This record gives sequence, structure tokens and C-alpha cells, in this order.
Amino acid sequence: MESIRPNNSGDNNAPLPSDCNTSPNEILKNVGWLCGFRMDNMDGPQVLANQVAYYIDGAAPFIEETNDALTEIITTHHKRESNYVHQGWSAGAVVTLSPWTQSRIDATNRYNAGGTWTTRRNLALRLRVQALAEDLSPAPGFEAAVEEALTHSSIFEKFQGVYRALSRWGDVVPLEIEIGLSLSFTDTEANFSRLPEAVPFDNFNNISKIKTANIVRKGVASSAEWGDGSWMMIDVPTSGWRLIRIVTVSPTVNLLPNSLQARLTELYAERFSYVLPLTIDSIRYQHKINDDANNASKTISTLEVHSTSHIIGLSIKYLDGGISRGGKEGGNHHTFALNNGEHIVEMLTCADGTWLCGIQFVTNTGRCSVIYGVLKGIPTISKSKGGVLVGFSASSKQHPEWDYLMTGVRGIWRYDLMPRVPKENDVHSDYFGAVNQHQIGFNDRALIGNSSSMYITGVEVWSGADIDGIQVGSNLHDAGLKMIH
Repeated sequence: MESIRPNNSGDNNAPLPSDCNTSPNEILKNVGWLCGFRMDNMDGPQVLANQVAYYIDGAAPFIEETNDALTEIITTHHKRESNYVHQGWSAGAVVTLSPWTQSRIDATNRYNAGGTWTTRRNLALRLRVQALAEDLSPAPGFEAAVEEALTHSSIFEKFQGVYRALSRWGDVVPLEIEIGLSLSFTDTEANFSRLPEAVPFDNFNNISKIKTANIVRKGVASSAEWGDGSWMMIDVPTSGWRLIRIVTVSPTVNLLPNSLQARLTELYAERFSYVLPLTIDSIRYQHKINDDANNASKTISTLEVHSTSHIIGLSIKYLDGGISRGGKEGGNHHTFALNNGEHIVEMLTCADGTWLCGIQFVTNTGRCSVIYGVLKGIPTISKSKGGVLVGFSASSKQHPEWDYLMTGVRGIWRYDLMPRVPKENDVHSDYFGAVNQHQIGFNDRALIGNSSSMYITGVEVWSGADIDGIQVGSNLHDAGLKMIH
């Protein structure tokens, strides 16, 4: 049975409505209590119809009657947070995100603008409801959906199954809410500071004239009552109350049994990988490293390469507008832009033992970039089965004449973007040959593309003291084709 405690702190307010004996369960049902909320939308939270949590035996929420009128002002520094606070979420609730939810947010590729926003909320509180996380258990359907997702064979399918479960059941469940009526006004700090001090923010008619503001009112009152500000003092039936503030939330994955949470944690750890060498040098004096791990949930739109006879800088532009830079700008500036649905799945690099000399990218469509820089030193092909390139771990050190130059780059690969990567099972031999000189670079991958039927039929080598040329005869769809290098 729910525990209900009256609170008479608001002596200057109207008494509770005459129908306040309406079942607390009915009131909570009307505001979506224990239903999940999706948090992947940049514009604001989305409550779902499915109840994602239930009380364990003997547990009940704490419900406090209140009759308070209050005003609060909240400052936020990103557009997404501003949109959620505008809808009644506390600053703490907005940032309560599981890694799974953060991945779903990043997958929308929406730009989260920085700045300063001010939200002023006028609230007429009628009920405050709290539940303890340990008193809740997951809805059987939610637990079953996550279990089913983990039965898939590939990492990609498992991730997509978990994402679908969260989309259907919600990213978070509220643990503390407030019910009543509210009027919220949000604008940039600059616009807010220019408003006259005498503006009555509880008066909808006045604030609705401010063209730059976002305004939301929650609760059932007449137009006249909203217009003159009396809505905060009137006797509104419980049927007119709404969810006006979400104070505390918990990720829905935290409802699951510990064993299932552990399996989700293990799966999430498989979302990324670095293809690392067996030994890694320490970061010493005059050395730097740039790591894109914090951007790895985003999707690459464009790569920029700065080069001379070496690679001196790499930049990534992401679809949400974010930019990551490694090395430095200068030299020749090259851009490799990806089309919609196109991802980098293979990378050719060449280093001479001291500096990164050349780099080339291959996409899932079989498209190859040019070779930036020069193929001097040992060429290395980097790829990861099922993985898509989402960032770099790039190292650089100070050159005696040219400031910092890049010494090496390793890919960060992600496994929840594509069900299968073309030619992911192809293998490559180690490189044998000279490392000190460079000539015209070539990569047969540009000709082969994503073909799985092309194969070598013969190899001819011309040489004297050195190898002067190689001719490879290949078969592509039963048509003879020769490549001379």
C-alpha cells in the first residue's frame, strides 16, 4: 500500500482539490510512473507506454502531498541539456546516462551546440513521489528482450538487439518525480539578460510575446488562468495534474539481474578495439599522442590529411559536427569525404622506422583514396574483422627542424555499425623488400574493389640487380586482366 504524507507548508496556496481522494495508483498511471523514457532524442525525452519496472514484494512508493508554489532558474551549457531541463528534468537526471544510452545518442549524429541557456520554471507542486532502486525489478518483457539480444552470434547483431530493447522499453526509469502544474520559459542567457526585470514569468500571455523563447505549460487550466498567472493558486482537479519535474532517474539496464548486467558490460567492452603492436613505446620527452577514443561512438564524415614527404597531421570530421585533430596543420591539405552509409574498413600506412611517410584509406564500397605522402619504409595494412574505422591513436615527436611530425597511427575500430564488412576475411602477408627508398606507389585494392571472384593467374618478374617490374595476370569474371607495376 502506498504511503501518503500530507505537507501543509504552502499555507498561502489554495487547498487540495475536492477529488484528492482519487486513487494514487490512478494518478501515477496517468503520468506514466514506472514507464521508461527514451533519451536518445536531442530535442527532449520521450515517455513510452511500456511499464519497464515493477515493485518487488512488499515494496511501495513514498507519496507526499504538497501544496507549494515555487520558481527555479537553471543554467545549462549544451543545447541537449537545455531541451531536457525545459521539459522539467533536473540537471542531474539529464546526465544520468549508461554507456548504452550515450551510444544511442551519438548514433543520431545530431550536433549538440555549446553555449549558455537559462530556464525559468514556475511550478505548482501537488504530489512528490519517490521509489528506491532496490525496490524495483525489471518488467519480464524487458529482461526477455535483453536476454534474446545476447543470443545472437555476431557482435553487431547483439548490439542491435540491445539497442532495440532500449528503444522499446526506455533508457531510464524515473525514481523521483513531482506532479502538478508548471510553466517553463527557456532562452539563451544573452536574450534572457535583455528582458525587463518586471516581466511576470507566471503569465503566459506576456512571455508568449517573447519571440526567441521556448515555452511549455503543463497541466489543465483555463486560458484566463494561464493568462493572468492565477493557475498557480487555483483548485485544479487531480485529472488536470501532470508530470512537471523529474528529479532522479536510473538507467533501465540497472534494473536487470547482476548476472545479466555483467554480460552487457562484457559485450560493451567488445564494441571497440585497437589493433596494437606487441610492444608500445612510452610517451617520452618531445613525444605526443592523440587518441580519439572519446569520439569513437560517432560516425566519420570526412578525413583530412596534411602531408609533405611525411604525414604531419590527421583530422577527422564527424557527422555531428565534431572535429578531432592529431599532429599539426600545414603542408599539402587533402580531403577524403565519405558518402552516406560509406565507412573506412581498411588502412594502408607506411613508416620508415622514425616517421609516418604515407597513408591510404579503403571504404566498404571498395573505393580507395589516393596514397597521401609517399610509400617509403614498411607498408602495413590495418583492418579488423567486422570493424569500421572510427578514430585514430596517433603518435608524434619533435623533429629537429620541422616541429612535431607524426611517427605512427593505429586505428580504432567499431563493431556495431555494419553486419558484415566486405573482404573482412582476406589476409595479407608480411612485407619483404627495401625500406629506405620510395618510388611510385600502387595498391591493387583499388582495382580489385570488393570482388570475391578475382584471382591471380600468373606473375612475371623483371630484374637485374634490382626488381624492375612485376606483371600480374588476373582473372576477373573470366576476363583476362593484366596489371604491371
